[in-house]
Amino acid sequence: MLRGLLLGFTAQAIAVVGIANALLLPLLLGHRISPWVYVLAAFGLSSAALAVIGHRMARSVARLRAALKRIRANDDEATEFPDAAASGLDGLQRELDDMHRGVERRELRLKTAYEVAQQENAVNRNLAQQLTRSQRIARIGSWEWQRAGNSVVCSSEMFRILGVTPGSFSPRPAVIRNLVHKDDRRALDRWLVHLARGKVSQGLDVRALGVDGEQRHVHVLGEAVLSSTGSVSGLAGTIQDATERTRAIQQIHRLAYFDVVTELPNRSRFHDRLAETLETARREDTAFALLFLDLDQFKRINDTLGHAIGDDLLRVIAQRLTHGLRQDDVARPKRAKAVQRDVCRHGGDEFIVLLNGVASEQDAARAANRLLTMLSQPIVLGEHEVFVSASIGIALYPRDGEDLDTLLKNADVAMYHAKAQGRSRFSFYHDAMRAASAQQLSIEHDLRKALEGEQFELYYQPQIEIRTGRIVGIEALIRWNHPTLGLLGPGQFISIAEEAGLIMAIWEWVLVAALIQHNEWLAQGLPAITIAVNLSSVQFSDPALAEHVEEIARVVGVPLDYLELEVTESMLLVDSDSAHRTLESLRAMGVKIAIDDFGTGYSSLSYLRRLPLDKLKLDQSFIRDAGNERDMAITRAIISMAQSLNLAVVAEGVETQAQVDLLLSLGCTMVQGFLLGRPMPAAATAQLLRESVASANARPKAPIEPNWTAIMQAKPALVVDAQPRGRATAVAPMGAAE
Repeated sequence: MLRGLLLGFTAQAIAVVGIANALLLPLLLGHRISPWVYVLAAFGLSSAALAVIGHRMARSVARLRAALKRIRANDDEATEFPDAAASGLDGLQRELDDMHRGVERRELRLKTAYEVAQQENAVNRNLAQQLTRSQRIARIGSWEWQRAGNSVVCSSEMFRILGVTPGSFSPRPAVIRNLVHKDDRRALDRWLVHLARGKVSQGLDVRALGVDGEQRHVHVLGEAVLSSTGSVSGLAGTIQDATERTRAIQQIHRLAYFDVVTELPNRSRFHDRLAETLETARREDTAFALLFLDLDQFKRINDTLGHAIGDDLLRVIAQRLTHGLRQDDVARPKRAKAVQRDVCRHGGDEFIVLLNGVASEQDAARAANRLLTMLSQPIVLGEHEVFVSASIGIALYPRDGEDLDTLLKNADVAMYHAKAQGRSRFSFYHDAMRAASAQQLSIEHDLRKALEGEQFELYYQPQIEIRTGRIVGIEALIRWNHPTLGLLGPGQFISIAEEAGLIMAIWEWVLVAALIQHNEWLAQGLPAITIAVNLSSVQFSDPALAEHVEEIARVVGVPLDYLELEVTESMLLVDSDSAHRTLESLRAMGVKIAIDDFGTGYSSLSYLRRLPLDKLKLDQSFIRDAGNERDMAITRAIISMAQSLNLAVVAEGVETQAQVDLLLSLGCTMVQGFLLGRPMPAAATAQLLRESVASANARPKAPIEPNWTAIMQAKPALVVDAQPRGRATAVAPMGAAE
């Protein structure tokens, strides 16, 4: 730089000298001035010009030095330059060189700082992107309220959480408040005021309605922003989308306290409600009723039509129980407003109805009758039309118990009592039921030991052809030699075995024992005879029934031609297609099929014609009153129908000579009942078979009129007494056709 300055001034000096000589030279050549004057004038002009140029150069150097001093004054790293007066232009040169090096160093520092700033900017941008991504993933937005401008700065995620578009949304406090559900705005205002006072506050859950109309659940956190003076200058915080969490909590609550299938309160939730009702009743001296409801034969529907249909049925039942019971169905009009009702699914096919305010049996009976009527209406589920009924047990507070457990137990006991009475009815709890319930529980407990303890025994009842007195078949009937209760008939324990899940094991024991006894009679020289064994609905619904029967007969070694299985009408009507397949499989193996208790169910000619059957057993109710014309007409029609279908007919429960005469007049020649033979042990039955064979050999070949005196005299002395008409048709699948 200094070199350029010197060259510039040197060029100016040469130019001035040249100009001076150029002006004076024409005067010298024109002899107007002498050479000495020329020399002096040229020297003077050049000196003056050089003086001016020197002065200008000195001023430039001074300004340059002053500029260097200013630069040096602002340069923290500048070194002391030598004094210009002492060093002259060389010092100035050194100063310029030092300044140049300083500028290079500063340029390097600035370049380095620029690169560092660029890197920091890149890091900050990356952090900002990561923060935005993290907020989006965590569904957390940030916000800051600036008190001075009364404005809110929001992150992009907050806009997304609130369901608004940043470009068209003005994030001001009043606008954001309007997005909050109106029921939550007051709580939000109190929370913000609490923060604005500089107090620490927990988070707040509010509902927000976005522009799109969707309701969201958000969780808001915040704290006060303090200025340098310690005053609150604003608020800052976060907002988190808690919609999924809230829905999950609500779902957990529903699963914990509400039934998944029916959406009714479950047992836990309802027990809390009952506890509240009980506490209120104690405090206010009021009453209420508990109706314990159990669907009849629901398992059969579930097993036959499938669990999906069963669940649909439960939902319909729940709706009927919830919406079908009107106030005037519960209590008299003057007290209708006092009655409140709640319904819960207690488990499986059990429901509980709480009638708060019902104090009398009359009002509770009105409600129970209404429920039974509603439930008896047909239910259409897809392609199926289902009929259901229920058994209801009723307990009244405080009469039947003063605590929750007692009331529930007593209502449950009353329900089982109603079911034992024939289903589709209700029963109020009475103290006598508890003893019966305890006995039933004891029997169930003892049943589990009966098989292992070989406490069961088979009795046999003959089926006799009236005109010849010949035994044409024997029905195997189970008895239980109870250690303390003595000899029990099937009506006293079979239903309990079904409920306890023991019926399959008991039935298998009956079948095996009957077939083994058949072989023992053959070994004694007695003729082969058909043995009938009753089936329960549990066995008949087993798809592998035919294979099971065949396997048992193969192991015991009895031809299946001598086995007869008795089924009831109700079994055949549950699923006629499945029943047809099962019966066809059994018939194909040689097993005979008999319909037991015919006439007590939905007797239908169509299924008699379609199903593979061999025998029809006429229920004893049709001949109990031998002089009843209506019963005679029905009996005659049944016998005629069976004979037209080539079905053998056996009349059950024959106890009098009048009944025998009636059956003969109607064309029925095979009977079973106490008049001809009570159920008896195997040994007594063997003796009866011997006497029957001997009597048949001695009898003339021509048919004779029945002489019941002779037949009765021929009966063995060992006869086991049993209850007349003791057959429990619906609950004694092991047979009691006595």
